[in-house]
Amino acid sequence: MSNSVNWQNPYAVRTGRWLRGNLHTHTTRSDGEKSPEETAELYARAGYDFLALSDHMVYTQAAEARLTLLAGMEWNAPSGGEHTGLLGAHIAGNAALSTITSQSAVLAALSGDDDLVILNHPNWQYRPHYHREELLQAGVYDGIEIFNGVVKRLEGSEYATDKWDYLLANGKRVLGFANDDAHLANEIALGWIMVRAVNNSAAAIFTAIKSGNFYSSTGVQISDIRRDGQLIELETENAQEIQVIGEGGALLHTTDQPCLTFDLTTAGNSAYVRFTAYGQGSAMAWTQPFFLR
Repeated sequence: MSNSVNWQNPYAVRTGRWLRGNLHTHTTRSDGEKSPEETAELYARAGYDFLALSDHMVYTQAAEARLTLLAGMEWNAPSGGEHTGLLGAHIAGNAALSTITSQSAVLAALSGDDDLVILNHPNWQYRPHYHREELLQAGVYDGIEIFNGVVKRLEGSEYATDKWDYLLANGKRVLGFANDDAHLANEIALGWIMVRAVNNSAAAIFTAIKSGNFYSSTGVQISDIRRDGQLIELETENAQEIQVIGEGGALLHTTDQPCLTFDLTTAGNSAYVRFTAYGQGSAMAWTQPFFLR
């Protein structure tokens, strides 16, 4: 599994425009409420540009859609745990993936392919799907869900930035995703990613995601993020507070303004910095991390 992230500056490629999408949703092909076509239409009406239908253990395709569809599925162990988002060209028509019974074997099967692997909802259930040590010891994968919308109505926490920072602080460079995991119509548009892609083709969107050129959101809109040497500038449309988060989740700086310029020379010995923006109510946004060494 290749990973083309520029960890010193995931947003170095500045061409293209921001596209809104969701990589985790279910239809009647597994345990969702709506058909693939109805689900795609609901997302199109909500203003989405792209969508992955990620039914359990089966590749789903909508016959008609007014937005770009990415090939995907959700693999899960026979015991029900270790839910894993699989996306990319090798997912479509790969029936063998649904016969694999261990997550380590799934990761190994995709290790040579240019696919996208996301470990889903780490903090779902009282006994979370993943303890942080399990995430650290897992094989090669691209990212984890730092926000999962459906867990808002289930046991556990929809947020997993604590485990994200644990991984980043321990050398596991993974991306942070926000997804709906929608099973019902009223679970659409709870969390999404905004991807800066050169066009709205599946190939361009997928390339931008794999390179980390996106941010995750539940309502805060980032208009631009850029790094120039030791300065990182973040511009938002509606943030009421921006926090600079360092190694292990340490708060390095905060502002109550919608824009921020942060001097990396003030980050001390932190291995990385990332940014969390807070808006009205529970609206948030998260950038990908910038590694400093």
